[in-house]
Amino acid sequence: MVKTSKLAYLIVASIAIAALSGCVGVPTSSEVETGPLIDEQLDPNFEIVAEGPVAGSTQEQILTDFMNAVRAPTRDYSVAREFLTQEMSDSWAPAASATIRQRDKLPTVSPAPEEDALTYSFSAQAVIDERGVYSELRSPASQTLTFDFERRGGEWRIASAPPGIVLSSNGFEVSFEQQTLYYFDPSFAYLIPDLRWFAVRQSSQSRAVQALLSADSPWLQQGVVLTAFPTATTLGNASSLISGRAVVDLSSEALSADTVARERMRQQLAATLHTPIVVLTVDGRELPSSSSGQNAAVIEPSSGGPLVVGTASEFGFKTSDGLSQISELSALVADAGATAAVLSADRLSVAYRAGDGGSYFASVGVAPRIIDDRSGLAGPSLDPFRFIWSAQRGNAASLSTFEVDGTEHPIQSSLPSDSEIVSLDVSRDGARLLVYLSSPSGPQLLVYGIVRQQGNVPVQLVEPTVLPARSGTPIDAAWVGSSTVATLSANDDSVAVTAFSLGGPTESLGDVDGARQLVSSGTNTDGLRLLADGEVWRPQGSKEWVRTGLDASYMAVQQ
Repeated sequence: MVKTSKLAYLIVASIAIAALSGCVGVPTSSEVETGPLIDEQLDPNFEIVAEGPVAGSTQEQILTDFMNAVRAPTRDYSVAREFLTQEMSDSWAPAASATIRQRDKLPTVSPAPEEDALTYSFSAQAVIDERGVYSELRSPASQTLTFDFERRGGEWRIASAPPGIVLSSNGFEVSFEQQTLYYFDPSFAYLIPDLRWFAVRQSSQSRAVQALLSADSPWLQQGVVLTAFPTATTLGNASSLISGRAVVDLSSEALSADTVARERMRQQLAATLHTPIVVLTVDGRELPSSSSGQNAAVIEPSSGGPLVVGTASEFGFKTSDGLSQISELSALVADAGATAAVLSADRLSVAYRAGDGGSYFASVGVAPRIIDDRSGLAGPSLDPFRFIWSAQRGNAASLSTFEVDGTEHPIQSSLPSDSEIVSLDVSRDGARLLVYLSSPSGPQLLVYGIVRQQGNVPVQLVEPTVLPARSGTPIDAAWVGSSTVATLSANDDSVAVTAFSLGGPTESLGDVDGARQLVSSGTNTDGLRLLADGEVWRPQGSKEWVRTGLDASYMAVQQ
């Protein structure tokens, strides 16, 4: 029997070691790329191949080589199974989970108290569950697993091993690839990403479609996002993906979908499979298709405009010739002495915190209206459905939403009253809310799914995705794209810039002393801009920042 800690059972399974030896790249015959690359230096037409057991190996050598072999997922980890007894091979489930070890910290192998057993100890930094969902631990967790051995045909084999695998950071990068599933927001105007990670193999695209059909996304189950596929629809046997054309065979449940639903099913699959042409079939017979007359959903909404800044007397787009006016909105915001602002995607509306501390809404041709006059307000946010989100900075539980005429719609949430809101930002697709908190237990970085009722009225925030916020004083947070957020956090005299993937690894973006605000005008970290000592900075390289030559009192968020 495997001896291991309770926590180990929760987040880990089997083993993989850091060593890159024992695995080589060989070309495959597939004509189709299996998905977005993890490492652009790795040829997608290569697969990792490991070597099987060496005659006369000790228990420790068998375990070490097994750890190398789990980096090769092809043919259902066939080489790794050679290190197991037949009984163990039949029951072992490598896809149950994958734990990623802490970078630059080697594991240790030691004799176990039991006879013919070894322990494997390591420090875990992230976990991928059976759905392919990646979760990064806030701090590394020490784990110890025990492996039992038996002699078979005079050779040692592993007789007992936990399900799943453990990988080094390098092993994860070469043997797993990111796949993004897409679901609709309730308005069907946007496609919302759900990042997953699957072992690199020719069936990766099939696993992505199976995951999409399985409807196992927590946000889908809680009503934050929707799927166009009829309940219980599964993947058939006649699917293919060649040269930008996908044929996806579905079970008979798909026949119940009407014309509109079928078009939406195609949109979900086209986005998930990164291919423009999707043909739907049932039992090999093509489903009739016709234009439903609906607009294609937006996959990655972007502001698409120059930086918007405010000064003591001006508000507008920053250009080489100075500030460019945004219709009459510029004068309205500047005259109000605004200290924070968010501009709508169509550039016809703006929500802002005025000099008197209140939150206001203004639109072209409509006079400004006070939306929230409570004291101590955080900067407001504006969603694509023209709801203003506002809260008192010192009480996160005070969050509420407002129509543009000031009508309040309280929202149900688990936000704590003893925590301070540092920043709040609704995603450009309107489906998620990013909240950066200063709490008694330290900084918290949370992404809530938004449940809306008829008319896109927000009514509830569901259980959040908790990101591993850096220690220190939280300063600001911003959406980078649909799947990434970034923060500013202070430690001693430096301010760190960090990017967090919603379902992927965290990335350090360097430090800028004195930074106090962060916004994004694009869909990746190149579009980030930060404000430090009255000057706007932009990224240059992976961790360097340079001055743009622009001055500002604050930068506006662009939806």
